[in-house]
Amino acid sequence: MEVDYIIVGGGLTGCAVASRLKQRAPSLDIMVIEGGSDASSNLDTQTFHGLFSLLGSNLDWTYTTEPQPNTCNRTHEVHAGKALGGGSTINFGGWSRGDAADYDDWATIVSDERWSYNGLLPYFRRSESFFDPQADPYHHGFDGPVKITSVSASDPGRRYPLREPIKQAWEEIGVPFNPDGCNGSSYGVCEFLETWSQGKRQASQQAYSLDGVRVVTDTIVDRVQFEPSNGNAFRASAVILADGQCVRARKEIVLSAGSIRTPQILMLSGVGPASELSQHGIPQIIDAPEVGKNLNDHFALYQVFKLRDHERGLALGHPSLSDPAFMNGFPTDWATNQDIPTEKLEAAMRSDNVRFGNNAPRLLKPGRPLVETLVIYAPAGIPNAPNDGSLVVTSVMLLGSTSRGSVTIRSKSPTDPPKIYSNYFDTDVDRVTLIHGARRTMQALLDTNALADYIESEVPPPGMPALTSQSSDEEFEARIRATGMAHHHPAGTAAMGKVVDTNLRLLGVENLRVVDASVFPLSIGGHPQATLYAIAEQAVDIILGREPLN
Repeated sequence: MEVDYIIVGGGLTGCAVASRLKQRAPSLDIMVIEGGSDASSNLDTQTFHGLFSLLGSNLDWTYTTEPQPNTCNRTHEVHAGKALGGGSTINFGGWSRGDAADYDDWATIVSDERWSYNGLLPYFRRSESFFDPQADPYHHGFDGPVKITSVSASDPGRRYPLREPIKQAWEEIGVPFNPDGCNGSSYGVCEFLETWSQGKRQASQQAYSLDGVRVVTDTIVDRVQFEPSNGNAFRASAVILADGQCVRARKEIVLSAGSIRTPQILMLSGVGPASELSQHGIPQIIDAPEVGKNLNDHFALYQVFKLRDHERGLALGHPSLSDPAFMNGFPTDWATNQDIPTEKLEAAMRSDNVRFGNNAPRLLKPGRPLVETLVIYAPAGIPNAPNDGSLVVTSVMLLGSTSRGSVTIRSKSPTDPPKIYSNYFDTDVDRVTLIHGARRTMQALLDTNALADYIESEVPPPGMPALTSQSSDEEFEARIRATGMAHHHPAGTAAMGKVVDTNLRLLGVENLRVVDASVFPLSIGGHPQATLYAIAEQAVDIILGREPLN
């Protein structure tokens, strides 16, 4: 079989790239090859009610890390969508951008302003249909395929009882209200934005039409096949499937298999660290030592809090919150983004510079939001927690993770899961940031007048003492190491500037690009959906040789 473009991976970016390529150049013959199924008709993927049943299901790759010394030798699950739409089929629907400084640092690292905030901004606008027509049109789009709404605008009946007290609590400890956290400045108490539309999920293949695109599901890709090109160069010519079939590309191959599987496919294809390839008897095409390196994720601490009188109907599970409107999206109201004190950040950076030398994590600028807190009105995902309206859960998440792990292969088989060394919580910057964020969350929930009448105490994990805002750094650190886990936003394993160039082409190879979160050269603050759609939108202009949008 032969087509113009082969897109390996029908996840969020793969579907968006295929859709836009077909729209802009209808004569192109485009094939998307996805390892999972098309779950569009699966009711659990459509509404919030079935959301938590998707993690660990047959629609989830459910990768497992190797035991990690920084987190008490625990293994961690890394959830990734094994279905058409990828993560957009099983995620929680949060929509946010990183701070402008995140993207500006990206552009500086790769010396290309197309990847700065202003460079990506036209593509952020192109992808979204923003809910508020009065929003600043410089920052927002109103006719894109992905419908964005705030919690309060999603349904008149969706008014969570703790909405105003939680906002007031954050303001009481000095965190200001930010009316638009997606305008390049995400600092403050921002209303949570989401991609749920009238209580229905918008997966990538639903927002971006695949009409006219050949879509092949339940098909594992083994490797990319290369042929000699000019001089010593190679060109990507075909994709070999796990069953041995070959699909040839007349123009290009685009890898959009995600930050875990994209480096695996590259290494199985002979592109990766020489020592790793030789260990598995894989003939080397390109010595690319950075393939699989630079893995980063948004590590987080989850905590449970007991409400003072759950009969008041403050959280989901109580009969007074039985209106279906409360289930029209993720049960939260605010995303609170904070920086950390300059002196703490600078001391931690100096420590990391001593420890890592020339390989020190990127320099974080004081004043930039580095940690996000969500208060969730249900014990979602907490084992054995009663769903009776008596509990709320918090997530305190690193926005600018500086810890770096790696992905490598386990064998020559494409069906063997790769080895993942997540290396969460490895740097002093991450340690100081997450402890500070957790302490501030305790202050807001337990030490403010705004919430004094609502929240009683933290409910610690079995066998552990409860934390308060007065707990020591060592007590917070012990809890994080024992219970912390990531938000399943892996990125960076085919980093721009190290593995791909600024046109997303694999260095040293013709006709092969990477378009997914693995190209992030640094940790982007915020949940990755919005950034990934913007990358896919810009990638299509690059592939077709169009001038960048202004």
